[in-house]
Amino acid sequence: MSELRDYQKRVIDEIYSTWQLGKRAILLAMPTGSGKTRTFSELAKHFYDRHQRVLLLVHREELLWQARNTLEKTLRSPVGIIKADQPMHLEHSVQCASVQTLVKRLEKQEIDLGAIALIIIDEAHLSLAPSYLKILSHFPEALILGVTATPSRLDGRGFDRLYEELVMGPSVSELIWRGFLADYDVLAPESFLPTEEGIRIAGGDFNSADLAERIDRRYVAGCAVDAYLRHAHQKRCVVFAINLDHSKAIAERYRTAGIAAEHIDGETAPKDRQGILERFRSGQTQVLCNVNLFTEGFDVPEIEVIQLCRPTKSVALHLQMLGRGLRPKGGRKALVLDHAGNCLRLGGAKAERNWTLQGLEEEILAPEPVMEAFVDQSMPLIPQTSIDLPNFPKRRVEIYETDADFYSLPTHAELETHLAQQTYRQPPQPRSASTRSPRSSNPNLPTRDHRSTPTRKVAAKSSQKVSSKVSSTSRSSRPSRQLSPLQKVSKAAIELAEMLESILVWVWRSWFPPKRQKIDVSHRYKRPPNFR
Repeated sequence: MSELRDYQKRVIDEIYSTWQLGKRAILLAMPTGSGKTRTFSELAKHFYDRHQRVLLLVHREELLWQARNTLEKTLRSPVGIIKADQPMHLEHSVQCASVQTLVKRLEKQEIDLGAIALIIIDEAHLSLAPSYLKILSHFPEALILGVTATPSRLDGRGFDRLYEELVMGPSVSELIWRGFLADYDVLAPESFLPTEEGIRIAGGDFNSADLAERIDRRYVAGCAVDAYLRHAHQKRCVVFAINLDHSKAIAERYRTAGIAAEHIDGETAPKDRQGILERFRSGQTQVLCNVNLFTEGFDVPEIEVIQLCRPTKSVALHLQMLGRGLRPKGGRKALVLDHAGNCLRLGGAKAERNWTLQGLEEEILAPEPVMEAFVDQSMPLIPQTSIDLPNFPKRRVEIYETDADFYSLPTHAELETHLAQQTYRQPPQPRSASTRSPRSSNPNLPTRDHRSTPTRKVAAKSSQKVSSKVSSTSRSSRPSRQLSPLQKVSKAAIELAEMLESILVWVWRSWFPPKRQKIDVSHRYKRPPNFR
């Protein structure tokens, strides 16, 4: 087995130091592609060498077999499997279990794992689900190590309910600078998929049913194929779609254009899924369309292009999708085709984010001031650099463009961090009645709030007359809601188009001077600010 990298050794030392302080449950955050499986396999070996039992929890079949293979290479010993339709070998000290299978067998008392010393939870951003908590309740004395690339739930909530300490691995910027991850380029169209109006928020993200209803899958499929042929032809690409119909429509459009494409989802039979992945790895299939299947634990270094056709508000989901394409590629860059505007809405993978057990903090905390006794008076003060973003002018853009031009967005950490923090600073939108019920979409139907009825005060008759006049006037002055699909989509795309236009102007002025062939190597490959 390969030697551990320096940052892997560092996080293992921090984990042991935290356990020694009496904290039982630790959450380890390491970016996608940084070697999380190799890191927790080394920890499992330490317990195995001391003849202590280890339990690894995973929630998908692909993760189960990937983790078992890495564990067996590290331990040089067989690992037990707890999964439906698989024989159990409980005599092995290290067990790799499917969460769904293990929780059922524990409830039925069909399994006895003995004294477990360490429980490792892969993809730990899911570990607050009831099935995980039920399993943990059976082992109250075991140490707990959760491992994830995004220490934030999809709804943005934190993990302080379960974990006591957060151990941070290296940043994406550091891993790219050191060659452990591939750098990437982002191409974005002139206008994005509509997400601003009529899309409900469910669990911290856009409602998939609303997205599917608002977005014409035929248009998105055509735009995706056109962008692939222009900028990524003959490269292996993974497409993230909204739902099954959306994914299948995109795959069918690719095949119509003569490009080998396949759809895959969680309902695909394991044997068929294995064949699809093998054809993709060998290059026989060039495009894979999926719905949230490859957001976790999909380790395929052959991916060269990530195509984002699924808008999201979740930072965790966004980073998981981007991380699929950042495996090292021999010095070549990955390509992100962002049809959804996610990179402008949430920032890129290089953005500096302040992860905590309570969730994402809005601001990157500035370093604490140095004590006066240690300040060198002769040292000059270095001014803090600022990102000079332009004002956003108003502009209307139609989104139904058959061959929209794509523009390259800068991917340096400062701009991505700024975009990410702009998202955090946005005030939450009030939840109107129109987003809660289809019935309230009709303006003539009164909205009722039963919870506030007992405490509601009755106004005077005069005020009632005035309010009724205002209400009738506002109803009569409302524009007709019988808008064409083109007008609806155009209205939803205005704000995103305005932001993109302004950023493109800033890109042109800042990144494309008259002598743009000259590259400032020292600035482009500078050491990341948090590099250790």
